[in-house]
Amino acid sequence: MPAREHTLAAVDVGGTKIAAALVVAALPAAGDERPAPPRLLRHAVTPTVVDSPEACLEAIVGALAGVLEGSEAEAIGLGMPSRVDFAGGRVVESVHLPLVDVPLRDVLEERFGLPCVLDNDATAACIGEHVFGAGRGARDMLMLTLGTGIGGGIIAAGRVYRGHSGAAGELGHVVIDEGGPPCPGRCPNRGCLEVYAAGRAMDAAALEAARARPDGAFGRALAAGEPVGGVLLTRLALEGDAEAGAALARIGAHLGVGLTSLVNIFNPELVVIGGAGATGGELLLGPARAVLAARGLRPQRDEVRVVPARFGADAGVVGAAALALTELLDD
Repeated sequence: MPAREHTLAAVDVGGTKIAAALVVAALPAAGDERPAPPRLLRHAVTPTVVDSPEACLEAIVGALAGVLEGSEAEAIGLGMPSRVDFAGGRVVESVHLPLVDVPLRDVLEERFGLPCVLDNDATAACIGEHVFGAGRGARDMLMLTLGTGIGGGIIAAGRVYRGHSGAAGELGHVVIDEGGPPCPGRCPNRGCLEVYAAGRAMDAAALEAARARPDGAFGRALAAGEPVGGVLLTRLALEGDAEAGAALARIGAHLGVGLTSLVNIFNPELVVIGGAGATGGELLLGPARAVLAARGLRPQRDEVRVVPARFGADAGVVGAAALALTELLDD
């Protein structure tokens, strides 16, 4: 007998945008290696507001209200770019958002009258890929989400690992250069992986190329008033532009340096790379794998596979739905 489908409101909050959707999904059977993916309805993306805590919360509430209106949703799942007190349903602190010690679960349950669960956004995305996607069947898995920053999720012995206080998985803050640039947001460190391989690094690489070569593809785009950033960098690289491809390969090599430390430490069987910053596919992952193969310890480097997320940029929303499904509605 197939599992019953559930209707869920799923929200993936990022440093620059909020993705929300009404999601229809069923928890896969234990032996189903490639289950049917969740169906995303009313998928909408709105800007994240960081002017104040109140404005930020209102933007999240507004995104939820948009997908919930007139629906028969049974629960709400949220992925937050934050340290989260999972048991208490609180946002403890955010690197990229003005939210500190916010009882978000209680706020949303009172506002919408539905059960709610929230977790770190990359942990939620990791759950989604583990339940429905590229990580299905893996017992020991890491996930990195490349967005405004770099988030991380950990599956250990088939279960989500959140750490002592729920703050585990900040994989983007592994240091790859102690004398490197300051990490953005509220991170007090320097030379973190996300400085070199997240969306801001891609934006900076595109702008640098535009200013260095006004007659090149990036320079022409800048002169024409087009947005010059990671989206353009990835598009040009995929179209075969040599300068864009070389820049993306350098970012991929930085990602590989970070992966080397993470694989040496965790010895996973699988690393899944997702998020909007990973749309370069093999142009990014190929150089990352090459660095890992050259620098990683044995047997870790030989046992691990590095693969793209099945759900790509939608991994966060799918993860938020999988979080609600597994934590609130698992029959």
